[in-house]
Amino acid sequence: MAKVYRQYIAGLAAAGGALACGATIGWSSPVQEELTGTNDYGITFTTNEYAWIGSLMTLGAAIVCLPVGILITTMGPKWTMLLMVIIFEVGWGLLIFAQNKMMIYSARLLTGMAGGAFCICAPMYCTAISQTEVRGIIGSFFQLFITTGVLFGFTVGGLTKTFMFSIICAIPPLVFAIIFIYMPDSPIFLISKGRLEAAQKSMEWLRGKDFDFSAEFNEMKANDAKIKENPVNKGEALCRKVTLKALALSISLMVLQQFCGINAVIFYSTSIFQASVQGLEARYCTIIIGVMLVFATVVSLFIIDRYGRIPLLLLSSVSQFISLALLSVYFFMKQRDEKSIESLGWLPLVSICIYILMFSVGFGPVPWVFMAEVFTEDIKGIAGSLSGTSNWACAFIVTQVFPILNDSIGGGACFAIFSIISAVGAVYIYFFVLETKGKTFAEIQAELEGKKE
Repeated sequence: MAKVYRQYIAGLAAAGGALACGATIGWSSPVQEELTGTNDYGITFTTNEYAWIGSLMTLGAAIVCLPVGILITTMGPKWTMLLMVIIFEVGWGLLIFAQNKMMIYSARLLTGMAGGAFCICAPMYCTAISQTEVRGIIGSFFQLFITTGVLFGFTVGGLTKTFMFSIICAIPPLVFAIIFIYMPDSPIFLISKGRLEAAQKSMEWLRGKDFDFSAEFNEMKANDAKIKENPVNKGEALCRKVTLKALALSISLMVLQQFCGINAVIFYSTSIFQASVQGLEARYCTIIIGVMLVFATVVSLFIIDRYGRIPLLLLSSVSQFISLALLSVYFFMKQRDEKSIESLGWLPLVSICIYILMFSVGFGPVPWVFMAEVFTEDIKGIAGSLSGTSNWACAFIVTQVFPILNDSIGGGACFAIFSIISAVGAVYIYFFVLETKGKTFAEIQAELEGKKE
């Protein structure tokens, strides 16, 4: 029997970098009140200027995805992630010692770049080292640590000043690097580079010397040989029918994930609660949201390989539709007559908690796991980067446009739009998305090609 616990260790170590990314995502919400008012930096942002603090992180993540795809192809996911630690530390250093708005903007761009790189590398590494039976759960470690990082950011940011908060956020990337440097490289990447002995040692560590992994290892080599038999440049590889189909499916899930409004809720959760919840401090409501994120993601770990990707996506999108519709109704009622919602102060918190829970069970982890499963090794880095770019580009649009739309058309209309998109997503998933649960990479490719094995 393979030593699955070693695959869990390597997966958790890789996903540790996602905690740093989650802290970056969670940073902007608790510091909003301080940075738009009196603060230790002596720098005050207007509401419109502050919108860029949230959205520049997502812009940085979108910018870096394609270069990271090239790095993954050249040096592999392991060393690409370790390289990103340097960018993380430069970004946090700029935030800690910020003297002006431009330094803070630059810091958010850099930490976003590092975080976006982890969003591509970590799921790819986790799926590459995992056996088929546990690929879903190990691939979901990434989302677990993202949500843990968001909770970390909400909690620490709610209890400390921005300066100390930024110092604390600089620690997780360093801890990740110290642990992850001892983990094995992806055997699939090593085989693609002709380093068969190193790939063999990686498999021995991941599966155990006493486990017969020869069939799995031979399949990896056969897949690599098949790709190299018909070498094509990256442009031609991306234009293969099977690749275009995989790209269409992966990118569509990324777009749906973002346009259901998740980053608008996370980045601006404190201000949303300040505008709605009475009797409970907004920052504590924000921490509750972080707890919900982590709890639901833990649940998803135990069901993603049992029930499959599509059922979780459907459950997630339908629940998001309902909870966002309720939130929309609340803000419409508040806009028309504030007295009519005096007894409904609990509704925004409950609606957002349900939304976060259901998002974290399905639409949170599944698009990233799916992205890491559906591309062949020769274009996995580039194709995965295109998917990641689409995700973060949409996140940038949402975080930049949400506060503007919120001011112009109101929260009710904004959340109604997110609700409708969630409903459209449910229909699309039911009719078009491929189930990858329990399938080898070869079986997934065969199904994308329209073949049956």
